[in-house]
Amino acid sequence: MTLRALLLLLGGAALTAAVAMERPDNLAVTVSCALLSLVVAAGAIAADAVPLRRLPLACSVLTVPCAVLLLARTPWQAVPAAGIVVLQVVAVAGAVAARRAGGAGPAPAPGD
Repeated sequence: MTLRALLLLLGGAALTAAVAMERPDNLAVTVSCALLSLVVAAGAIAADAVPLRRLPLACSVLTVPCAVLLLARTPWQAVPAAGIVVLQVVAVAGAVAARRAGGAGPAPAPGD
């Protein structure tokens, strides 16, 4: 959940910079967020693969192309930044729904 929160924060920062700042000035923020998102998304993929959580894993995998598109210095950088944010919200909502259904994740260790 910490990696997911970090991805949400990075996507939000990139989205804010893409929308609120002028084009040449926002590149420092958006490119930095994109590079960090690539690294954190790789960790999230590993964390979602074992134990297998299908929806969060799919969202983590789809975050990588969004981060790569965010690296491209195009005028529409807000689109992949918004994609990162939406994917993290979907992953968290799916995990919460699965927990409420009672079938998600391994059993907690004794004492937890």
